[in-house]
Amino acid sequence: MLEPIHIEPGTPLAQAIADAHAAQARANAVQVDAAYRVATTAAADRDGGRGDLWSAVAADHVTALRVLGSLTLALQRCNHYLAEATAAGADRLALWLERAQLRSAVGDARGAGADAAAVRAAVAGRSDTLPVSNHGRLLRVEALVAAHEGHLATAAHLLDQSEQAFRRAGDETGVAVIDRDRSVLAVREGVEPHIAGVVEGPRPETVSGCFRLALALKRQLRYEAAAQVMLDVTANPDLDPALRLPALHELAALLLALRCDRSAHALRPALDDAAASWPDPAAAAMWVADLLPIEQDPPAASASDRAVRKVQRLIAEGRLDEAQARLAELAGPPPVTEDAKAATADHPRGSRRDGPVTETVRSAIDRDRALWFLAAGELNLVRYRQGRQRRVLQEAVEQLGTAVECASPNWLTEVRVRALRLLGEAYYRQAEHGRAVALWAQAQHLEEQIAGRQISDAVRVNMLQAVPNEHDERIRLAAEAIAENEQGAAAVAALVVALEAARGAAILGRILPTEAALTRDLPPPGNHDLAWRWVRMTADRLPRAQVVWMMHATPDRVHHAVIGWNLLHHIAVDCRREELAEAVDELMASWNENVLESDVGRAAFSEEARQIATHIDVGEVIRHLPHPIRRIAIVAGGILSDIPFAALPIPGQALPIGLRFALSDLPCLSARRPLSLRARRLRGDRHLLVSPPADSITPARAVRGGAVLDGSRANPGELRDVLRRHHYHRVRIDCHGQCDAHNVAGRWLQLAPVGSDGRLHPEDLQSMDLGGCGTLILGACESGMASRVGRDERIGFVRAALHAGAASVVAARWVAADPVAATLLDRFQRYIRYLPRDLALQRAQLDVHHGAPGTPADLTALGHPARWACWTLYGDPGWQTQAGTFHRLLRRGADRGSGERR
Repeated sequence: MLEPIHIEPGTPLAQAIADAHAAQARANAVQVDAAYRVATTAAADRDGGRGDLWSAVAADHVTALRVLGSLTLALQRCNHYLAEATAAGADRLALWLERAQLRSAVGDARGAGADAAAVRAAVAGRSDTLPVSNHGRLLRVEALVAAHEGHLATAAHLLDQSEQAFRRAGDETGVAVIDRDRSVLAVREGVEPHIAGVVEGPRPETVSGCFRLALALKRQLRYEAAAQVMLDVTANPDLDPALRLPALHELAALLLALRCDRSAHALRPALDDAAASWPDPAAAAMWVADLLPIEQDPPAASASDRAVRKVQRLIAEGRLDEAQARLAELAGPPPVTEDAKAATADHPRGSRRDGPVTETVRSAIDRDRALWFLAAGELNLVRYRQGRQRRVLQEAVEQLGTAVECASPNWLTEVRVRALRLLGEAYYRQAEHGRAVALWAQAQHLEEQIAGRQISDAVRVNMLQAVPNEHDERIRLAAEAIAENEQGAAAVAALVVALEAARGAAILGRILPTEAALTRDLPPPGNHDLAWRWVRMTADRLPRAQVVWMMHATPDRVHHAVIGWNLLHHIAVDCRREELAEAVDELMASWNENVLESDVGRAAFSEEARQIATHIDVGEVIRHLPHPIRRIAIVAGGILSDIPFAALPIPGQALPIGLRFALSDLPCLSARRPLSLRARRLRGDRHLLVSPPADSITPARAVRGGAVLDGSRANPGELRDVLRRHHYHRVRIDCHGQCDAHNVAGRWLQLAPVGSDGRLHPEDLQSMDLGGCGTLILGACESGMASRVGRDERIGFVRAALHAGAASVVAARWVAADPVAATLLDRFQRYIRYLPRDLALQRAQLDVHHGAPGTPADLTALGHPARWACWTLYGDPGWQTQAGTFHRLLRRGADRGSGERR
């Protein structure tokens, strides 16, 4: 409250003031406001106008509303009283001071500074001075404005003076507020003990306490937890309108930190509405616009933050000369100013006298220097891309290295990540590829740590989808070299090697434990000649009718590489990885029997498949395939490996990809050759059918000369023994399956007996001897599903079978109608006697699609991809049979003349 007002008891004014105090004790802002409005009218009547008593009562009115947290109403009353005081020539000093405190409370630092300056100017021209307590309030406002401008040492000095003034006035509440301000500044600048104190303290009951908690969580990189705090604040219908903009802005900023860009932008209408009613609408509009971002600087950022952000925006827009000029205005990295030296000179880091003030100043210096060196290094790196001057590149290396060092505090991890990525690129351009990859891997590790601090799996996955890993960075630079047309086809070959490195990094040791030494001999980054020779050697071993289609999704593009005879082509498609992931997840959500058995569900499946095909631009890739190409081996990692490519439509064509081309799936290109060599050793027609007792499973059609493991004998132990004693070239397991995408232990094939004793898990299959199996056919729904391990590895029955020695696996991605599954697999087994595996599977799928004789007559929509596109061939797509050309022709003829082609 302001200085005591002398009021005669028993007067209307005294009664109104008493009513106001009583309402304030009840925390009833509406009644406080009503009582003070009566009081100001009475004071004006007593003064005969707008005199000193009226000014004091008006200021007291505003103070009471501020203390109760009614900031919007307090600002309205304060502005109204200031207008009346100006018109009447009354004293405005107390009202200016009140408005300065109000503006500071709602985040309007520029307005608070203007009011504080008006108070200083008014006091300078008067013989009397401010009361001691009011002087402490003025010093506090000036301290917060200095902190906002980045002058932390000045802010600390002013807070000290403010505390002294409050102590002289005996104002313990003011002293407590100063302690809180110091803590907030320490939290904002990343002083860990104060951050922990806020996070581990009691749950805040005030809006300002929620802001402080969200800031502390943010400094711990716990963005999701901070967003939940701010979501609760913004959802409160009683939130003061003056605080709505800061709360919404902070929530949007946290959503952006979580890489939830669309959710953040969805707040834009609410932000615009809140900005229109903010005390400074123009500044608020700039604040909101910065989230996009655009040219303006956010008033919530410090002066150094705004300067560096401006430089970075100019760099991103290609306005390098302007960026250089703006950076030069900063006159080098932020110096350790005299007041900062004074604040820290006698307080060595870690000493007993090292308190929140000195740590706050040091943290601010670390931040400002890290940001400056980051901007300077980024500018020089862009200049090098344009001019190719080695001196400029070396300057970028030095500046970015310094930025990494300065950004060592935990709360500057995001700055450190950015600096590491750019430093990695700079080293890559210096041909120090090993150091570059190590730096990118370090940045990715930090990203994973940040993601690991969030609460939900969905948020963690989305955050990592939005940022590049070391392979993404290498692929990006390889694609840039193609665009610059420096090395011609050799540059495309270097990209293929980069794509292969991304896929093979964590895979080969799991699926080819004995043959891995034959497969990982990739050319090093930057050696385009070796890359060209490696790709030519790979293409020379491909069948003339087949290509390899490699794919990789970086955060903002999907890169395609098509390799074949006299064919090497690269296509880059603009596509945000998180949007592609959402589309794939939506498609996978429809992979259940209830959905796919309905017309609506199949229509949704088709639309989602079309969207995915559009996202990755299937039509552009197919357009570059020569006419003789009939077979495609797909190498796709990450989210792309979940796409059922057989179901994707081709623009302008009636048939989807799987019916236009015979498809197979390879874990990586380097696995193709050893899997092919393995498959040649495992050719033959001896086969085993594993058929445990199961309701609702259509029996497989008997194939002459095959062995059967059925009934109670079809249990995991017996299967293990049979596979150990005999080598079967083809093994088919017909049973029910279970797949829980979120639980590794929740995936099994149900053999005999029913229950846990008969469950065959992926690790059980992996431990069996499939060294004689050329083709494993898993006739269980969702047997082809898997879970990711790391960034590009997947575990499941397919990978387990390849690891156990099989050359190829046929498995389903989703629940298939049982009659269709039986028909399709029966036909595949028949066709594989005289066709390569991929063509045999395609022929079986075509039969279902066209409703050939023998296909289920009681099912509708057999032509829809949901019926047959779930089946995928993994591994080697070549021959299973050992029969020669003549015998294969005889088998084909016999099959055509049999009359029944089931």
